[in-house]
Amino acid sequence: MRDRRKGMISLTPMALGPLPNLPLVSILISNYNYAAYLGQAIDSALAQTYQKFEIVICDDGSTDSSPEILEHYKSRDSRIKTIYQANGGQSLTLNAAFCQSAGDIICLLDADDIFSPDKLRLVVNALAAAPDSGFAVNRMLLVDKARKYLAEVPSLYDLPSGWRGVSLCSTGPRILPGLPPTSGLSLRRSAAEAIFPLPAGLRAYSDTLIQVVAPLVTPIVAIDTPLSEYRVHGANIAGVSRFTENHLRNIVLYEREIWRAWRRYLSSPRSGVPANFPLPAEMAPSLMDYAYERFRTNQSVKAAYQAIPTAHLQSLPRPHQWYWRASIMLPTWLFRRSFDFVYGQTRSKLIARRILSAFRNGRLRSPGTGLVRRLGTRQGGIETRSHAHGPS
Repeated sequence: MRDRRKGMISLTPMALGPLPNLPLVSILISNYNYAAYLGQAIDSALAQTYQKFEIVICDDGSTDSSPEILEHYKSRDSRIKTIYQANGGQSLTLNAAFCQSAGDIICLLDADDIFSPDKLRLVVNALAAAPDSGFAVNRMLLVDKARKYLAEVPSLYDLPSGWRGVSLCSTGPRILPGLPPTSGLSLRRSAAEAIFPLPAGLRAYSDTLIQVVAPLVTPIVAIDTPLSEYRVHGANIAGVSRFTENHLRNIVLYEREIWRAWRRYLSSPRSGVPANFPLPAEMAPSLMDYAYERFRTNQSVKAAYQAIPTAHLQSLPRPHQWYWRASIMLPTWLFRRSFDFVYGQTRSKLIARRILSAFRNGRLRSPGTGLVRRLGTRQGGIETRSHAHGPS
C-alpha cells in the first residue's frame, strides 16, 4: 500500500507459525583467523543454561590454528558441526553455516565475541512471548581484548522494537538506530529464510544487511539485558579506529551489495510491495560516496555532497543529521578525524560511550568489585519489548 507521504510504502509482516515448546537453537559462527578468541566463543556457547542447541561453525580458510581448535571441540561435543571452505568472506561462511543448520531459532555469534550463559534461554523466552516477532535483538557489553568492560551497546539509543515496516522509505536502505551488531541478533528460521543466502560480494558487514532487511520482514522483540560481549581488539573489520581510503572504497562497494539485496527483497512477492510500485532502479549517491571523495581529497567533493538525496539525510537520527550537515564545512584533516569518531572505535569514542552508558542507564560501579550494577529492578531478570503493532 502506498503511504500518503511521497516515497513511502507500508509493508505487511511475515506470518509466523508457532514455535515448538522446546525449540532447537542453531548458533552460527563465522571464523577467519580468530584462533586467539575462537575457543572462548565456543566455550560461551557450550555453557548455555538452555541446552537444546547446536553450534555450526564455518571456517573461512584460516591460516592460523583455528582448524585444530575446531577439531578439538568437535571431538568433545556432538552438537558441534564444522565446515571448511576457501576464503570467500563473511557472507559465504554464514550461508554455509545456515544451510547446515536445523534450528527453529538462529543466533549469530562472531568468533571473537562471547554469549552470556542465559543468552539462548532469554532469546527463546522472548520469542515465545512475542509469537508474531521473528527478530530478537539484545543489548551487548562492549569489551576490550581482555574482556574488560568499556560500555554498553547501544549507548545513545534504545533498542528498536515492534513492527517497523508501517511506513518504509522506499528511496534506500535504512538501519534503525540502536540495533546491535552480529552477536546481538537472533532470528526465527522462517524470517532468516527471507534474508539468506547473503550476497557473495558482501565479504564483510554481513550483519548490516540483516539489520536492514530483518525489520522489513518481521516485528522486533527487544531484550534490554546485555546477553553478549562485543570485543574490540584492533583487528575487527568493523572495529576500526582510523579509516583509510581503502576502507572507504570497500564500504562503498559493500553498501551497493546491501542496496541490491534490499531492493531484491522489496521486489519479491513475500515483501507485499505492489508489483507496480516504483522502486528505484539505481542506487542514489550516498553519504559514504561523499565520504570516500573526502578521503580521496577529490575536487568533486561539493558535487558529491549535493547529489545526496535530502530524504536520505532526513531519515538519519538527529545527531547524525547535524554531523553530516556540518561536515561539508570541515577541512579534510578534521573531517577524517570526525569520521573516525562517529563511525569508528576511537579511544575518545569509547570514553564517550562509557559516559553515555553510565548516565543513560543509571548505572553505578560497585566499589571494589569492578561489577556494573543497574539502578532499579527487572521482573524475572529480563526486560523485553515487542509492541508488535507499532514502534516504541
